[in-house]
Amino acid sequence: MKEKLKTLLLLFLVGTSLAMTQKLWIQFPERVTSFFEPQPSYSSSYLLSDMIAPNKYLINFEKNKTTIIYDASKYGLWDSAKKVIAQVINSTSIKTEELEQGLNHNNLNNQSIVFYLPEKMSANIVAMAWEVKEPNRIVDAVPYIESISIVMGDGDPFFVFSGDGKHLKVYDNAINLDEIKMDLRSIEENDDFDYYYSMSEIFELGGNDIFIPYEIRNNLAAVFVKNDLANMNKADKETLAQRFLEKDKDYLRQIVENNGSTIYINDNRVLKFNLNGTVEYFHSLEDKVEDRNLYLSLSAAADFISKKAYSAKGMYLAETDEIEAEGSLGYKFVFKYRVRGIPVLLGNREVNEYVQMEVFNSQVRSYRQLFRGEMNIDISQIQTTDSLLSSFDVIDRNYIFFESEYLKATGLTKEELGDSVIQKVLSSIEDITIAYYDSGLMEQRERLVTIWQIKANSKIYAFNAYSGKLVYER
Repeated sequence: MKEKLKTLLLLFLVGTSLAMTQKLWIQFPERVTSFFEPQPSYSSSYLLSDMIAPNKYLINFEKNKTTIIYDASKYGLWDSAKKVIAQVINSTSIKTEELEQGLNHNNLNNQSIVFYLPEKMSANIVAMAWEVKEPNRIVDAVPYIESISIVMGDGDPFFVFSGDGKHLKVYDNAINLDEIKMDLRSIEENDDFDYYYSMSEIFELGGNDIFIPYEIRNNLAAVFVKNDLANMNKADKETLAQRFLEKDKDYLRQIVENNGSTIYINDNRVLKFNLNGTVEYFHSLEDKVEDRNLYLSLSAAADFISKKAYSAKGMYLAETDEIEAEGSLGYKFVFKYRVRGIPVLLGNREVNEYVQMEVFNSQVRSYRQLFRGEMNIDISQIQTTDSLLSSFDVIDRNYIFFESEYLKATGLTKEELGDSVIQKVLSSIEDITIAYYDSGLMEQRERLVTIWQIKANSKIYAFNAYSGKLVYER
């Protein structure tokens, strides 16, 4: 299997190289040479629009010249794009056409960008977050958005809004894309990016069109984190308690439990500092909520985070679930983090995610945050002789594992699948992304593990990007 995969990919690369005018050396886009800055003591302004940002975006400069970048703020491309997308959603002169599928390697011949959101987002919420007061029919045609594509090139530019299996092609010749084109030209001229290839094209697969790099030249920067809560003294905790509970410390009740946890109370508001590094806030609902409102709830969440959260740096909305509590209807929001644009996978079994909160329209019922701070360490002194493996190498080294997981999930056997087993196994891969893995240990100095995070068979697998070994799955 291993040699067959190598042979197939090498044949594809040889053909590609004949069409290219330059040799494709692959360089990881998130090159970091400076120190990581420490997290601020408290959150700065956090807006509803800050929650909506791509987890990664695919850029196609031309045929066989494609890359994926994970930091949406890099080059300012996302800032330029969301202004244009907001104009499209607000436009009264659009023309639309339904498509059977979104962009893939078959139609990635022109200059284009695909922005992938970390979870499907209500199109109405996206419009309101970008201050589009009267959105057009796009929000009805694609109620939930998972990705947004902008296709340029020689012909008329167009947009593709995709989500829940729906794909809407949108034309509007009045939209000016000059700023985005200038950003893309700058990125291409700098030539500071990896080259990615379509697995579907290389291995003739069906299903999702996953793009992978074949080689990576530079390693990711080392990131160290610490348990910030363990470093807090009494005065620090009191300051934070006053911030959450909106009362001077002299009017707060304090309880120290036998296990060392500290609780502060102000009437029906409670703030608890746990030994596992989390801080939990609870405020029982004052008014019953019979009709949940996602926009009001997200706005209240953004306001709460902005005013009270320990830090909102790198925080993005990852999950939204409807909930019921105290006879009221609301939402549970889960937030994850990025470090310098790279998503972080938390592996702590006791603490599922970095931030979870329950919001009932304008009322925040609960909020829990894991206090993990980046350490200011001179990473130039941290040397490694290992090279970062590409996602292709990780899949190749672990093919037998993926095959076993696929057969277990489907209940099929290799005999039943015959010669199609390799294609079936590879087609089961839904997503691949570079990430950091945080085991969530409560140590004072813990290095995050660089991983390839692979989603397949309704599970998430994390493989050490240097050794290729499985370090976590859920």
